[in-house]
Amino acid sequence: MNTFMWALYAREVKRFQKIWMDTVFSPIVSVVLYLGVFGIVSSGRTINGLPYITFVYAGLLAMMVVNSSFSNPSFALIIAKNVGSIIDLQLVPIKAWRIGVAYALAAFTRGILTLAIALIFTIWFIPALGLYHPLYLVIALFVTGLEFGMLGVIFGFLAKNFEALTFMTTFVLQPMIFLAGVFYPISTLPRPWSVISMFNPIHHNINLFRYAVTDYSDINPLVSMAVILGFSTVLFIIMYFVTKRSIKV
Repeated sequence: MNTFMWALYAREVKRFQKIWMDTVFSPIVSVVLYLGVFGIVSSGRTINGLPYITFVYAGLLAMMVVNSSFSNPSFALIIAKNVGSIIDLQLVPIKAWRIGVAYALAAFTRGILTLAIALIFTIWFIPALGLYHPLYLVIALFVTGLEFGMLGVIFGFLAKNFEALTFMTTFVLQPMIFLAGVFYPISTLPRPWSVISMFNPIHHNINLFRYAVTDYSDINPLVSMAVILGFSTVLFIIMYFVTKRSIKV
């Protein structure tokens, strides 16, 4: 494997470790606040026998991986553009796709680290949570972290400044998250929103993760797995061309 790719990966990991209160613990605080609110308002409610708080908790954890993985490379690249250090990527002997992979792997690392710490602090308060399908859990975490790390790389290279990145995040990523069934089964949505949600790749990320830890699934988990693997392949191709055009190496 390319030494420079792993050096870039290590640099990005060290970067988010230096500001760990913001990069690691801020998402955890958000999850705890969500749990506090939903724990109060949904006392005793169930979804097909699954406690509602457990249903939401699984969705929140998956959402946290999505957000953490996405924000790591997107913000790093915008900062690099602002301070002029983006030129460094054009000077190192490394292929464009390896640059994208290095950023995506660092994003995956941040997403998994954040998830692990969140579990340590919150899992004790959640009923009916378990490791029902370990293989699906590994696939869901690995693919989700890399998937939205790649999306963060794409947005980071395409956006010219923080305002453009915020616009893209607000009108693309956030609607996808809130139509992904984090807080509700998509079967409860009226048409056409329930149909739209079925084509939302984030819903399939969340559904696969939720199935792995609660044994609850809106749709066939094999379908969800196929969707997220297909979406990841498309994102890798897009990331390759966007990175190549932006770095020109």
